[in-house]
Amino acid sequence: MAETFLTPVIESLIQLLKDEVKSLKSVHKEVESLKKELEIIQSLFKDTDERELTSNAVKVWLKQLREQADRIEDVVDEYRWHLAQGTADKSGFIGFFYNIGGRIKALKSRYPLSSHIQDINLSLRRIKDTGQGFALGHSLQRVQGSTSENSCIKEQDTRLGSHFVGQYDEYLDVPLAQKKLKSSLVEGMSARMIISVVGQGGIGKTTLVKKVYDEVKHKFDCHAWITVSKSYDLMISLKNTMKQIGLTVESTSLDYDTMIQDLITPLWQNLETKRYVIIFDDVWDRGFWEKMKYALPSNDNGSRVIITTRNETVAPCDDIQRLEIWSHKMAFELFSKKAFRHEFNGCCPEELVKLSYEILKKCQGLPLAIGAIAGLLSRKKKVQSEWKKVLDDINFEFKTNPQLVGIFEILSLSYVDLPFHLKSCLLYFGIFPEDYSLPKGRLCHLWISEGFVKVREGKSLKEEAERYLNELAERSLVSIEMRRGRGKGCKVHDLMHEFILLKVKDLCFCQILNKNKLEFEENKPRRLSIHRSIPKTVIKTIQQCTTVRSIFLKNFNDDEQWNGKYFLMALFQNLKLLKVLVIDDATLDYLPKEIEKLFHLRLLDLSFSKIKVLPESIGKLHNLQCLNLKGTQIDKLPKSIGKLQYLRTLNLWNTLVHELPMEINKLCNLHNLFVCRMKDLPERPGDLFGVKIQEGFGNLENLEMLEFVELQHDIVGFTKELENLSKLKNLGVTNVTKESSKAICAVVAKKLSHLEYLYLYTKDADEFLDLEPISSSPPLLLESIELSGRLNKFPHWVSDLTNLESFILCSSKLTVNPLKYLKDLPNLMWLRLYDNSYEGEELHFEEGGFPKLNELCLINLPELKMMKIDRGTLPLLTALIISSCPLMEQLPSGVQYLTKLKSFSSRNMSVDFINGVHRNEGPDYYKIQNLSILDIK
Repeated sequence: MAETFLTPVIESLIQLLKDEVKSLKSVHKEVESLKKELEIIQSLFKDTDERELTSNAVKVWLKQLREQADRIEDVVDEYRWHLAQGTADKSGFIGFFYNIGGRIKALKSRYPLSSHIQDINLSLRRIKDTGQGFALGHSLQRVQGSTSENSCIKEQDTRLGSHFVGQYDEYLDVPLAQKKLKSSLVEGMSARMIISVVGQGGIGKTTLVKKVYDEVKHKFDCHAWITVSKSYDLMISLKNTMKQIGLTVESTSLDYDTMIQDLITPLWQNLETKRYVIIFDDVWDRGFWEKMKYALPSNDNGSRVIITTRNETVAPCDDIQRLEIWSHKMAFELFSKKAFRHEFNGCCPEELVKLSYEILKKCQGLPLAIGAIAGLLSRKKKVQSEWKKVLDDINFEFKTNPQLVGIFEILSLSYVDLPFHLKSCLLYFGIFPEDYSLPKGRLCHLWISEGFVKVREGKSLKEEAERYLNELAERSLVSIEMRRGRGKGCKVHDLMHEFILLKVKDLCFCQILNKNKLEFEENKPRRLSIHRSIPKTVIKTIQQCTTVRSIFLKNFNDDEQWNGKYFLMALFQNLKLLKVLVIDDATLDYLPKEIEKLFHLRLLDLSFSKIKVLPESIGKLHNLQCLNLKGTQIDKLPKSIGKLQYLRTLNLWNTLVHELPMEINKLCNLHNLFVCRMKDLPERPGDLFGVKIQEGFGNLENLEMLEFVELQHDIVGFTKELENLSKLKNLGVTNVTKESSKAICAVVAKKLSHLEYLYLYTKDADEFLDLEPISSSPPLLLESIELSGRLNKFPHWVSDLTNLESFILCSSKLTVNPLKYLKDLPNLMWLRLYDNSYEGEELHFEEGGFPKLNELCLINLPELKMMKIDRGTLPLLTALIISSCPLMEQLPSGVQYLTKLKSFSSRNMSVDFINGVHRNEGPDYYKIQNLSILDIK
């Protein structure tokens, strides 16, 4: 973890060398020396950040190093704060000369930067010498070696049960997954196929593959099962493969590369004419397959290679099969089978059902956790008091009980494998409460403000942050949810959250205070997260923690007698080096003007507070990059907002702001402008209102997101300014007409080639949208389209958008079935038809259509009578919503073919439709094994 906290400090020193200290030669030398010392220390840890170091000496050494890194950051930021204060009161002609010639030298007498740096240098040298004194680098290598060896043994142990799955009665069949994998192995193309089985640790990859492998391996000429793990040796993997297929070859060479070649050649020759199946279990390294593929010929005999992994990018595959967490039904079945294996005929007694459900919630469909906790309970008395005790202590049990601690060891493997910059990003989920879903954009802005994200050439910080998040998802560490086809939410599994909390505490990443923990465990926290109400005595302590850089307050006090205004005033006065401030509190109704003290503040998030006014002093936050006012009661922005020259993101979603001030157009670095007002938060998109934007917004040439603005009468002026925003990726316009929609679409076709999201909303339901100009040159990067307004015909060019993921129609009054234009889109995942968007009587989902559709929503289609689903269509559909379709009297025919369906909900349907769902003991919906939500009203 040393790399994680050293890199930002080194970069801070580099920036300091570039800027303020150029004219102070002595300080420049000291800072340069300090930077070099840190780089030397960092080099000692170059290859150790991916290991779990257990040496007490190394831990103590790391603690001392972290303290000095924090001290360096404090000194640099304190210096810059004083520098800013020294120029804050200077203005006019005198201030001009003061700023150019004297500000740094004048500061020297008030803030002894040089002496601070000298003192830190001495301390750092002592720390470095201590590490070198006991041969730190060699010590680390020894620790790494033993850790690698031990971890390899542990990795083998955690998989041992999977290899003998047939001998245990607690295994639960997963018919759909088994059938699909078995089909891939013994059917299909004759060419060699590479299959990846992907999923998070503990999801059951090894168990599933071993079960199917044992069933079909006799159908192949030869077969092998190779456990790879993180600490694999290619030579051992090759030898094990040869041994299992009955081939023995030994190399006589002493050169490693030659030895590898001596093994690869005969293995290839032996397999070239055979039908083989080889399993590589638990692959982590992307380079493993790049080397191993030379030993496995791509013959035409129906050979198969299966790779189980937590990261779907470890190998180029013909077939990726991702395992998902288990449904509640399957989880409870496995739990009962193992917890009551010797009594109650393997069934849960009624008096323990409720407690069992509560315990299962902690496992969140993870088979490894379900089996482990059920195994623990199988040895407990089957009485409520005993199970209630386990439920109350379940988090402690997972960390300390030998039967459960192996789960955390498996989760730890995924964390250790992360590059250093992703470790900090993953740990960030520990700042928020368990099961908390973070909006994707919000999370990315937080990472950027913390300095976790480093920009690459040709990429923006936001794009890089999204890449980080996608990699965490690819590694099965973070799940990404979709809302209305776009706004993504991110969360981690509850057990991963518990593991993260352990690392957060161990690495001093953040202090977390909640109803269960109200005392500081360290004197100098860098991040502070407060959930729920806390005592006033603790509040006073918080105000004195001058080292805190990031604060997260969520419902931090519900005492009506307590005054948040004075708490914040004291906070702003004392925590002057604060960089991130998140106040998610519905009771807060006032933001003190003292916020101007937070010179270093990069992110201010006041989401869903009752704040009505932003003080003019907000304009003094010169380093502010992100201002989130989502869901607040603010109805007007201060003119001083135009002074925030580094502001990149302004979020005014669902506020009372009707009109943006002219000063917004001065924010030359603004990338994301997200504004709208809504009557409430309905499930339909039709109640969204844009915000008026002033003439001159074309000056915001770096703008990538412009949502949602209300079009005024000057169509020519609006479109002319829109042409200047060539970097736009998201565009949302309300109050459009047929004429203005045509003008906007002409700009989209000619100028906005980077567009990924387009939203057009007419001023009333009978107004037409004219999309024809786009047909000449549609933006091929479009991922999401939302259209609200009448259409003369369906826009045929949509069929060419291979990147399209979400398509929403509202009030379009189409008589031609839109499905025929959408069914072949390869990446379409969300389809919503609202409010008379289709006036036909039937929707027919034809065989082979909609290969990736995940959610289908049909609301208020008064003419719709029938929905037909062919076998082989909608193979990935998990959610189906049908509401307010009064003429629809029958259930969709063919619904039993939706094998992935998890949720079906319906509102305001005919009596016949509702009776059809509830008729008999179980309609077609109950034949769907994964269905966990059936909500019909």
